Amino acid sequence: METARLWREIADHDRLSIRQLAIRVTARQHFVGTPDDIADEINRHVQTDAADGFVFAPHLTLGGFDEFVEEVVPLLRERGVYRAEYREKTLRSTLGLPDQLSDTASPNVAAAMLTRGPC
Repeated sequence: METARLWREIADHDRLSIRQLAIRVTARQHFVGTPDDIADEINRHVQTDAADGFVFAPHLTLGGFDEFVEEVVPLLRERGVYRAEYREKTLRSTLGLPDQLSDTASPNVAAAMLTRGPC
């Protein structure tokens, strides 16, 4: 409850929308510098077990995501911290989930899963 109260105060004080508040309170780590600097910093986090993955938010990179993919990802691959290939072909397989809905699943459950709108 304390976190919700604090976030409410921040939003009220700075007149932030819900989206702006979410960006403010979740965008904690920024990688700034040359592609080599950024790759070094990400590698440092991985090697020290400070992180085992990162979520990059294109709405925060303002057009720099292509540059990141083209210039930083190859450096991360060279350092061995970004895979080029995966054993499994799908995320579902990687997580140990069936690739398709089971034939034994209830038709209602399958229909609900297929028609659910965005969360």
